[in-house]
Amino acid sequence: MRKGSLVKLSKSCFTTRNGGSRDYPLSNSYHDERGEVQASRPTTSEERAGWRKDLNDEIAAAPQEERFAIACDSAGESRLAPRCVTVTIHRDDVLVVERARCRVSLGWGNPTPGLAKVMLPNGEEAYLKRELLEVVAA
Repeated sequence: MRKGSLVKLSKSCFTTRNGGSRDYPLSNSYHDERGEVQASRPTTSEERAGWRKDLNDEIAAAPQEERFAIACDSAGESRLAPRCVTVTIHRDDVLVVERARCRVSLGWGNPTPGLAKVMLPNGEEAYLKRELLEVVAA
């Protein structure tokens, strides 16, 4: 697999894998039955700014006694904008590889290795594990 290759989801995405002494599904049965896999992509700065604006508008519109519950989570920590967005990839989608080997920060921790950056048919980008892809054409 290399940049520019056409890929699709491999059949192993929707079967069980041997987890040592027993088999377990790669995903939950809901996604397996629908033939889809959840991929992720980092949020853009515009999406995070929009999220913050919506939160501030919600706080401003709320009565005084409810503002703290909106601004903070159950532990009293301030709410933070999401760092990544989930993208659904269907079994029949043909994807274009934009980057075959990459690491990307999808949350607050260390970057996740072993990913491939693909472009979906609608033009959106997503990151998913390389082992879930198989090459259709180079």
